[in-house]
Amino acid sequence: MKKHKTSIIIAGVILLVVVLFTSVVTIGTGQVGVVTNYGRVTGRELGEGLAMKMPLGIESVSVYDIKVQKETAATAAATKDLQDVTAEVVLNFHLNRGSVSKIHQEVGVLYQDKLISPALQEVFKSAAAKYNAGELITERASLKNDVFVQLKERLEKYGIIVDDLSIIDFKFSESFAKAIEDKQVAQQNAERAKFNLDAARTDAEAQKVQSATLSDNYLKKQAIDKWDGKMPTYMGNGTVFNIPLQ
Repeated sequence: MKKHKTSIIIAGVILLVVVLFTSVVTIGTGQVGVVTNYGRVTGRELGEGLAMKMPLGIESVSVYDIKVQKETAATAAATKDLQDVTAEVVLNFHLNRGSVSKIHQEVGVLYQDKLISPALQEVFKSAAAKYNAGELITERASLKNDVFVQLKERLEKYGIIVDDLSIIDFKFSESFAKAIEDKQVAQQNAERAKFNLDAARTDAEAQKVQSATLSDNYLKKQAIDKWDGKMPTYMGNGTVFNIPLQ
């Protein structure tokens, strides 16, 4: 009888330990725990630190990170003038505290694969199609803002907050990139030729002014101003200041 009683006590202690062990859950910094009861979302969210739940699998906790996260997607699109463009789009986002239960219920833990990645692809295609290829080069900031606004409207209804967006490694097809390079070289050559032509015109005008200034009367006056009053020791044919030399 005593042995049987000891066994009951041991079993009770073990059960108590199991109950306590399965009742306590630890939620890390920057995380939220979503409580479900036999798979049904209760709407209760657990904050950071130790928390209690119903033991023995009655309640389960799915942990979500609510810190700022990064999603990177290689995207491809066609511009309004049907030029191919590719880019790497980097999205910074976080889950809205208080909306995590909704995300868990409607989307699940794979929300990045189900929501964010497809949204990045589709929104970039939609935004790029509004611009010609040349406009994407000069209005890249406008494209970024367009993608940001569309993603914000699309994701925040699920409780996913868009913090920032970057478009990097922006590339066109090789043929279009070569055409842009050739156009830039031609433009540089044209500007250089125009500069040389303007410089030549300026030089020609300066020489014309100088020729007009150096008239016979002007040269004679300059010679008189510099004459020391002595006749030259050598005299050839001609005149000096209209004075016969022979």
